[in-house]
Amino acid sequence: MKFNDKLITLPALKSRYIILQGGTGSGKTYSALQYLLMYACLKKGLVISVVSETLPHLKRGAIRDFKHILQQEKATYTCTENKTDHTFTLGSSIIEFFSADSEAKLRGAKRDILFINECNNVDYESFQQLDVRTRRKTLLDFNPVCRFWVHDNLMASLPANDYLFVKSTYLDNPFIGDEVKHNIERRRHNAAWWKVYGQGEIGIAEGVVFTNWEITAPLNPPTGGAIYGLDFGFTHSPTALVQLNECNGELYVHELLYRTGIQNDELFAFASQHIDLKDLCVADSAEPKTIDYLYRKGWTGLKPAEKGADSLLYGINLLLDRKINVTQQSLNLIKELRQYRWDTNKDGAFIHRPVKDYDHAIDALRYAYSYSKQRKKLLFA
Repeated sequence: MKFNDKLITLPALKSRYIILQGGTGSGKTYSALQYLLMYACLKKGLVISVVSETLPHLKRGAIRDFKHILQQEKATYTCTENKTDHTFTLGSSIIEFFSADSEAKLRGAKRDILFINECNNVDYESFQQLDVRTRRKTLLDFNPVCRFWVHDNLMASLPANDYLFVKSTYLDNPFIGDEVKHNIERRRHNAAWWKVYGQGEIGIAEGVVFTNWEITAPLNPPTGGAIYGLDFGFTHSPTALVQLNECNGELYVHELLYRTGIQNDELFAFASQHIDLKDLCVADSAEPKTIDYLYRKGWTGLKPAEKGADSLLYGINLLLDRKINVTQQSLNLIKELRQYRWDTNKDGAFIHRPVKDYDHAIDALRYAYSYSKQRKKLLFA
């Protein structure tokens, strides 16, 4: 098995806690899963739990990575998957995947090894409930957006020989592709982002635009009343399509599409399968030809967003005036909301203008909600 050199010593470690702090693309999650796979095979009869914020997050992240590792090492490891329970059996050992929002799992059976993926999105109480039921070892990985319980509670309470702390960046990952590396480095201009995701250093929880949101259960609104927002992208920027409902003064948002490289005909086919093409969908007005093409094909609910000199801040302020409920499945929108920040001037002071990055699904949401207010269109309430 080929390991990231920065993390290759993990199998020999004796520490009770392994703490992996790193930037994007460093390979920390992938390496942790490689370690767990090896450990499960070397030690018989283990129960290993991989936990993350929500099940959709696990499916799109750790579970997908784990299956990729198994595929790469299929000649070495024999594994049986239970797709219903999200468990993998290797000989007499079991690796289970579950979410931290499952109260029964948090306070359920004990395990030998625990891995909390992106643990900064899991609260300290949930960590304690999991860790106290773990016999041998706990692994934690995260992007250091800001200081949190790993730094202030866990590491501060442990003797130095009880934990191993590893900081890594994309430069420590020899398997990263040139395109991914370029995509990371082109964001150097965003100092706050670069410190965390480029350099793996602890950021400061300041300047986040939206704090008025939370993750909620899958969207199941009453029939009718939904409108949609669409932001076009292609090579580096994804095309984002979101569904928006309003109920009792709160917004409910569900991410339908977030994909780069999608052609117009593919976009039309996707929309045909997932929404009623007659329902209002407000799209980025910077793409009039694309809007016209899709409209002529039959997407008759498609309208251009109404933009003006202050349309960006107008839309942001409208959204800040409502609680925003985001479905668990809206992984990219959740990531954007956590990273969308106000820009700074040359002195480092925040200014009332957001950084133009991590805003594709947010822009789609903004188009839809701004249009509904400008036209006084009533959503279901």
